[in-house]
Amino acid sequence: MNLTATAENGRARIELKGTISKWRETEAEFTSKVEQLIRTGIKDVHIYINSPGGECFEANEIVNVIKKFPGKITGEGGALVASAATYIAINCTSFSMPANGLFMIHQVSGGACGRVTDIESTLEVMRKLNEHYLNAFLSKCTDKKKIRDAWEKGDYWMSAQEAKENGFVTEVTGKAKVDKATAQMITNCGYTGEIEITDSINNEKSKNDMDLTMLTTRFGMDASTTEAQFIAQVDVWKRKADRVDMLERQEEERKEQEIENVLNKAIKEKRITADVRDDWKANLTSNFDTAKKLLDAIKPVEMPEVHAPSLTDTTNKKFEDLQNDPEALKNIMEKNPAEYERLLNDYVKRNGK
Repeated sequence: MNLTATAENGRARIELKGTISKWRETEAEFTSKVEQLIRTGIKDVHIYINSPGGECFEANEIVNVIKKFPGKITGEGGALVASAATYIAINCTSFSMPANGLFMIHQVSGGACGRVTDIESTLEVMRKLNEHYLNAFLSKCTDKKKIRDAWEKGDYWMSAQEAKENGFVTEVTGKAKVDKATAQMITNCGYTGEIEITDSINNEKSKNDMDLTMLTTRFGMDASTTEAQFIAQVDVWKRKADRVDMLERQEEERKEQEIENVLNKAIKEKRITADVRDDWKANLTSNFDTAKKLLDAIKPVEMPEVHAPSLTDTTNKKFEDLQNDPEALKNIMEKNPAEYERLLNDYVKRNGK
């Protein structure tokens, strides 16, 4: 028996595959895992069953552990849900089966040896267990007489649709994968009808399992990683990626501001002109350190000072020279009377007037 309990999308997922047996070897670990999931706050549980049945008492114990969950108990079947496995299925509030799945119920069976009292004691226990199982099925079925009659006759095989009509299944889904090993398990369970071997997996669960395996392999995660664990790890990666994106945006904004500051300074210091700003911005964006060194190496352009000739400049000029420029002579008289007087006195002195 392969019996597991894991967390998946905020609820517990229990999978039961194979013959129900050797519960004592599984009980402690399975029960501990269920209790651990409940302590984390998980309330609902979903059960997947693909089993030919097995020990009725062990099926009862599995149901008792599953009922520890305080929330909703839902389930789904694989290609085969038979014998004691059906008891677990009908203890779900809803249970789906694939269209090609088989559902089989029958009386409790077993054997005893030893003294007469031992055999009678065992027989009494079997009668009570058989009655308990029958009552459980009658409480779910739509036609009690039909199920009671079938119970007395032996194995009662139902297709998924028939199981739904009888009240044991609430929904029929797409076909499940049936390989040769699964077909052999069904045959070994006593089924004599035709079994379709399918190579493709049509139900969504199997597709999801395949996709999950591919993803965990792609990201180097353990093959036993559950969907919930994978989603949790993706959340961790997303938070890290978001932080990296934020830091990268901040760094880009810082670099852009630094480039603006460098360009503004270079233009102010007259090392470059505004018309080449975009060219230098592209260079700084492409390779900041190299472009900045080149920009720093450029010496500021020193504009030569241009002095317009002053209208009162009399250097190397005499009074008679200025008489040919009445406007200049007038300016000197108004703005530099002392110079005008000097020029006039020099003229009088030289001409004996």
